[in-house]
Amino acid sequence: MNYGLFVSAGGMRAQEARQAVVTNNLANSKTVGFKRDLAMIQARANAAYEDPRMRGYRMPPFSDQGGGVTLQSGGIDLTQGMLETSRSATDVALQGRGFFTVGGKGSETHGGKLLTRDGRFLKAADGSLVTADGGRPVLDDAGQPIVLNPNLGVTIDENGVIRQGEGAGVKLGVVDVKDPRKIVKLGQNLLTTSEAADVVEAKSDTQVLQYHTEASSVDPTAEIVNIMEGMRAFEANARMISYTDQTMSQLNTVGRVA
Repeated sequence: MNYGLFVSAGGMRAQEARQAVVTNNLANSKTVGFKRDLAMIQARANAAYEDPRMRGYRMPPFSDQGGGVTLQSGGIDLTQGMLETSRSATDVALQGRGFFTVGGKGSETHGGKLLTRDGRFLKAADGSLVTADGGRPVLDDAGQPIVLNPNLGVTIDENGVIRQGEGAGVKLGVVDVKDPRKIVKLGQNLLTTSEAADVVEAKSDTQVLQYHTEASSVDPTAEIVNIMEGMRAFEANARMISYTDQTMSQLNTVGRVA
């Protein structure tokens, strides 16, 4: 393949993948507790450096020539979202690092726990505390489903302790992840980790705020700018492919007998 075509085609593929990430962020700009994904475009090294099998084909004049760009997983932006007030006593938000723990299903999680920043919880008819989106059981700090008295009101302090009347109360399960790069999104605003050992107790300065929810961390204006940048880069690569194709067509006609 012509080198210019290879580089331009790689650039188009990278921008196409980047657009998918950015548009998903934009679509979740109103999703409670959503954390935006990062799309990083990285320059590729020469093939001889990327793949040892290609070293036998290395040509000294082009040994330092790059291989275009590729999309690298940039992870998740854990920036704190804006806190918004709520009228529901079972709506809570985290101020600081950390995640609420909710029940998982099958092999989608380690130890039966999933993580989320969406603190919109509801009391079911039997008193079980469940997520408003999906009805998953909310877990306490021991990893057990929280069951409340459906006939009593709820107060939740900054440490995440839920009290009803004069009882001792139960503490919401709030955890953190040692290495954010190992956080895996599962969809439906749920997350897990690639290794169970990465889930640790949240820091003491993380606060649970009752009558609050956390807005999405997505800035729609910034994402629209990213979409426009990606479109321009995609179109530039497409034009380069067209120019290269035209040049090759003209070269093929040189010396042809009429």
